[in-house]
Parts: sequence; structure tokens; C-alpha cells
Amino acid sequence: MIESIADLVTFLKRFHRHWLDAPSLDPSLIPADLPPGLATIYREFGSLMEILPGSGNGWCSPFHAQDSLVPVHRLKRVDGMIEFAIENSGIWSARFPLGQPDPPVYSAAADVWNEVERGYVVVCKSLNHFLITFCLHEALFGCRNKGAVRDGRSPEQVLNIPLRPLWLNGCYVLGEPDHHFFVSSENDVLVMEWAGVWIGSNIRSVSDVTRS
Repeated sequence: MIESIADLVTFLKRFHRHWLDAPSLDPSLIPADLPPGLATIYREFGSLMEILPGSGNGWCSPFHAQDSLVPVHRLKRVDGMIEFAIENSGIWSARFPLGQPDPPVYSAAADVWNEVERGYVVVCKSLNHFLITFCLHEALFGCRNKGAVRDGRSPEQVLNIPLRPLWLNGCYVLGEPDHHFFVSSENDVLVMEWAGVWIGSNIRSVSDVTRS
């Protein structure tokens, strides 16, 4: 199970090993006032964030597949906050206030579908928690092979391989603990339960690991 940013880094280093031999970023390029969790992710994977969708490699991108964790040079400072994540078409963003080691995350994503606009509100009390959910979400959608099953079955019923819980009750921009992640015993198949069952792998095909 992932319980910390350090655990997330350990998992992603293996899961993203097919991308770059040296995914890290020069620490001198990382702003000194970033919270430790986000600074760690930039330090360990900052070069991967420069890989944008449609870069010609036939893959998506490990941090810009469905939504985007912005490259360090594109961090935006707005009203005492730092905007660090955006939806792929730009309809929402996520921000956190400066000066805290693990600040809450604010987003106005709900304004996209709610009739009454509330602006930026807290969607997760912990940036570290949000980052774990976000990075696993993008890791799955950035896989070379991926698919979804939306017939009401659980991950265990959909997959024909053993799974173990990886990160449960993850909060995203809806502000609810509704993202649940599982992984195969070989750590090569990532599964997300959210509005169906999503399967992703950089090695194995979806048809090989799912039941009919």
C-alpha cells in the first residue's frame, strides 16, 4: 500500500521505468518555497513532465495524459497560491496556499457542472494525498495499453490476475474519496476503480488480463 509520497516515488520509479533512464530534475530548478511533497515529485520525475502528449513516441505522457501536473517552469502564482495542476482542456485547475508543509488543495472544478458557482474551494485537505491520487490517475491514463469496463463489476471480477490494494479512498477534484487503485503482483498492471474499472499497463495487453 502507498501511504506517503516516498511510497509513491518508489512505485512510480518502477512503473515509469520505460520512459527515461534519468527522469529526475536538477534541484536548483525547483522553487525553494514549494511544499516538500511536490518538490520531491519534481526532483524525482521533473524530466518526465516535459514529455507532452503527441510528442511522436506513440505513447501518451506519464504526467499529462488525462489531466496535467504542470512542468516546474509553468507553475503559476495566483493570489498567494500556486497553480500546479490543470484539466487537459483547461476547464479547471488546482491550487494550494504557500507557507504550509502539506497545504489543502483548492479547485473550482465543481463550477463546470454545478449551477451555482462557488469558485475555488477546498477539495482535499492534504496536498500530499491529492498528489498521490493525481499521479496514479495520470500513470494509468499514460499507459501504452489501457481500457475500461463499466458494467458494474468490481476490479476482482473484471481482472483474471491477482490484485492488491495500492491506494484507496483517494480524493480528486470532486472532493470525495472516490478513487481506488489496485496493482498486479508484478506491479505491471495498474487498476483504478472510479466510474467503472480502468486498466492500464505498459507491458501487458488489456485483453490478456481481463475476463470475458
